[in-house]
Amino acid sequence: MNLERLGRTAPAVPLLVLGLVCLIFPLLVLLHISLQVRGGYGLGNFIDVFSSGVDRAALGNSLQFALWQAGLCVVLGTPIALALVRLKGRARGVVMSFINVASSFGGPGLAFAFMLLIGTTGVLTTIWSQLFGQAEFPSLGSMIGLNAIMLYVHLPLYLMLSLPSYALLRNEWREAARMSGAGFWRFWRQVGLPTLAPFALGNGLQIFMWSMGAYAIPYVVTTSPASIDLISIEIGRDLESSVFGVERAATLSVILMLLAIAMMWIYRTLQRRGERIL
Repeated sequence: MNLERLGRTAPAVPLLVLGLVCLIFPLLVLLHISLQVRGGYGLGNFIDVFSSGVDRAALGNSLQFALWQAGLCVVLGTPIALALVRLKGRARGVVMSFINVASSFGGPGLAFAFMLLIGTTGVLTTIWSQLFGQAEFPSLGSMIGLNAIMLYVHLPLYLMLSLPSYALLRNEWREAARMSGAGFWRFWRQVGLPTLAPFALGNGLQIFMWSMGAYAIPYVVTTSPASIDLISIEIGRDLESSVFGVERAATLSVILMLLAIAMMWIYRTLQRRGERIL
């Protein structure tokens, strides 16, 4: 029996080793560094982070940015995903190809493309200033500008995550509701939305965590003094110029990882609830 169980789990050993090396070991190292204080171990680094106005502002901006991204993806992506589920044949293939390309095009290249479009001397910025005079166009490093850029990346990802689960919404349920006298809005209020809510919220949580850890695009567009500060940018700056050690960067990273673990637990809870409904 033990040999049979060992044979079933043997194919997963490389994945377990990879997870141990790439996830568990770095987490333990970061915990070790973040708990190091003068004379031993303690929570001094965490107290310093939460006592710093700069760190609190960066954490608050990251949370606000991630909430905006998750909310926008759920609100905009859910009806788009439901429409895509109903597409058939060639139209579905064309749209899915576009989504795959859009979700893969990110990083500094996308940031520079947006700088040419809505940067300080971008095309739309110039047109805006000519039409509205002194009215200021939102900068890329502002909360509005950063959300506009990252929505281009996260919305296609949200659609790719949502399509498999949204396809489980059966046409038979709509027909049964129609035969029972339920209208369009009543079906969605009592059947459709309660069924899709766990999956939509779970996918939104994934977008939330991806937004919290976003680095490449924010690094390019948040270089001006008027730009917002994010916790991922603070970690990168500390690692680039670790003159006074890496304890602060490790502490901020541990905070991000603890938040990610909590979000993963909530995500799994929502997924199990959605699976029970179906």
